[in-house]
Order: sequence, then C-alpha cells, then structure tokens
Amino acid sequence: MIDWDSNQTRLALKEIESYTQMYGRGSRVVRLAYAYRRLRNYIYYGLQQRWAGVLRRPNLSQNQLNVLLHLRGGLGDCASHWVAVRALRKQLPQAIFYYFTDSPDAAKLFVQEDAQNKILPPGKIPYRAAYDVACELCISWKTVHVNPSRVEKLAPQFMPVLQTSLERQKSLNFFLQDNYLLDDALGRFLYHKKAKWLEAQRYLSGLDFDVCETGLLPDEVLRKDIAKYGLTSSYITVHSGINAAFNIGNKTPLKCWPIEKWEEFLTLFKQKFPHVQIVQIGGKNSPHFSKVDLCLVGKTALEDLPAILQNSRLHIDGESGLVQLTRWLDTKAVVLFANTAPSLFALSKNINLSADQCDHCMWLEGPSWHTDCLLGYSACANMQAHTPQQVLEAVSKEFA
Repeated sequence: MIDWDSNQTRLALKEIESYTQMYGRGSRVVRLAYAYRRLRNYIYYGLQQRWAGVLRRPNLSQNQLNVLLHLRGGLGDCASHWVAVRALRKQLPQAIFYYFTDSPDAAKLFVQEDAQNKILPPGKIPYRAAYDVACELCISWKTVHVNPSRVEKLAPQFMPVLQTSLERQKSLNFFLQDNYLLDDALGRFLYHKKAKWLEAQRYLSGLDFDVCETGLLPDEVLRKDIAKYGLTSSYITVHSGINAAFNIGNKTPLKCWPIEKWEEFLTLFKQKFPHVQIVQIGGKNSPHFSKVDLCLVGKTALEDLPAILQNSRLHIDGESGLVQLTRWLDTKAVVLFANTAPSLFALSKNINLSADQCDHCMWLEGPSWHTDCLLGYSACANMQAHTPQQVLEAVSKEFA
C-alpha cells in the first residue's frame, strides 16, 4: 500500500510533474503547445457538455441520488473497475447508478440492470451536470461534477468520503486536469512503487476497498447455457492474449506468446493429458492455433464467456481482459507476463509467470508500446523467455 502523504511519495509525484514540464521551461513553443491542449480540452468538452445539456438532458429522479460513472476501457478494465464500483455502491445503497462505458457488452456482465442500475447507450458522453455525482474511472478516479447540496440532503453519510476524495483529487490535479494524457504517467508511478493499479482509484475515490478483492459474478451470468459450443466435461481454455479491442493491423502485440511456442506447448500438453479438451477462445482478431481440439475464436458471444471460463479446469493466457475477468470466477489462470507488470496486474489466485530479461515498458510511449519495442527488438525479451516446457510444468501442477 502506498503512503500517499509521505514526503517520498509527494516528491516522486512532483518529479513526474517536473519531467513533463522540463522541456517547456526553455521553449515557448512547448509551453504554447501545453496551453493549446488545455484550451482545446476546455472548449471541446465544454461545448460537448453544453450541447448535451440541450439535446440529451436526462429525466432523473428527484427523490434519489443520481450517480453517473464513466467506466473507460474494455473487458479487463471493467472487471477491475468493478472493485471500486462495488465499494461506492455500499456507500450509496439507495442511489440510482448510471453506467456509461466504452464497452457496454462487457459492463453487462457486471451490472444487473434494474431500477437502481442502468447502462446508458454507447455514443456521446451524457450531460454530466444533470447528475448529483459524476466520475470517470480509468487508472485514476476523477470527479467531473458534484451537487453537494443534493448529496448532503439525500446521502449525508457519504459527505466525509466525498470531501476526502475531492481534497485528494485536488492534490493530484496535475494528473487529473488532463487524465487522457497523464493517466499513463500515473500508471508508471504505480509501477515504480510496485503497487496494484487500483491503488490510485482507492486513494482518489476516498473509498476503502481491497485492491486484491476477488469474488463471483451473479449466478445468472455464470449459468448460461453453453452446451451448443461442443465442450466436453473436462477442458482447458487458451487465449492468444490479443484483446478484442486491439486495432494493431498486421502487428503482433509484444505481450503475446509467439504462435510457434503456443503450438509446441499445446502438442506437449496433449501428449501428457490426452483426455483433456483444448479449447481456444478469443475475438476475431486472434490468430488460430492448429493444435487445439475446439476453436471458438470469433464464435462466442461475450455474455457466454464467463460461463465457458467458469467451467474450464484452467485458463492459459497472456495478460489480457479475460485474465482480469477471472477475478470474478472460480477458475484459475496461468498468465504469461511480458511487457506488462505482474506487480500491477497479477491476481494472487492465479499462477503468474514472469521473466526478468527486460524491464516492463507499459505506458512508456503512448499506444505504440503494445507493438513496438523501445529497444528495437522484434519481440519482447520477457515473453521470449517463457518456454513451452516451463509453462507445461506450471500447468501440470494444477492437474496433480
């Protein structure tokens, strides 16, 4: 756990802020570029919200608190965000929660829609000022609007948490004033502190929750009828590590195990466990492995994936959204880490395989860190260090 009030932590945050401003001190062009971005964001998002207030003003309850949560990211992000969302829901049991997300189908795995929980349609960001509390969740937690008089009236017990949250956000305003740009810098700070990535959400939200929390999705999600897929009574699932939302062209993400190593591992696994069915899952952009018994790549509805994984004896993957989903399943995963850091993303319930051939370069150079090695290598040295024999040994222990 990070001591956010210690001199060391405060100085480390100031150091990051200093790095991003360093080249602007002697360059009017750089300073103007930063000023332009701030002005552009102010005008763009300001106009967007004004138009939303005219065209998309929602009809909300006057007798209950209305909370808007913008859950950024894909399946893995939703699975992680849900820890903080559950903590907020406990603080505000009578409130109506509205979820706006980049991945509404993923959110439906966690949000059981009813009178108090509603998933908003995708598209334009809703009119935030209509809600009593509106927050963005990514690496950070950012309160973008609050109506303190309504919170005081309808949920007075929440005011101390809210005030703490707003004070903490003010102290880290440098990161939050443009979290689309600076969330990566905050992520690198967490990495160097060897902290879980939910640590920033816990601190900035003022909520008290276990960043390593696990649990189970609702029964109606886990008991979906999956007989149509041809699964046997004993199977494992494998996934290339390529998240469905990746738009990478013909490049292979650095955090994915090479296909030839997958094929060798699958051959060795089948020789040792011939009666266990090997099932490949993943989105349409996943490569197809020739050594699997059943390929479901691009053939499964997202709503069926939790049930498929829940009934799997073991899931084998790179660090991916499906691995984060196992946080809310009984199923254990064997996870091959590469350029993403186990200290940030590893779940203690899983078997986390990590090599130290290189450092973890996630977030160092914008989106290109997914596919382009900063040191010029064609593949991630950490991922290349995982051998099929080592992975088989880790898997075999779970079948002993």
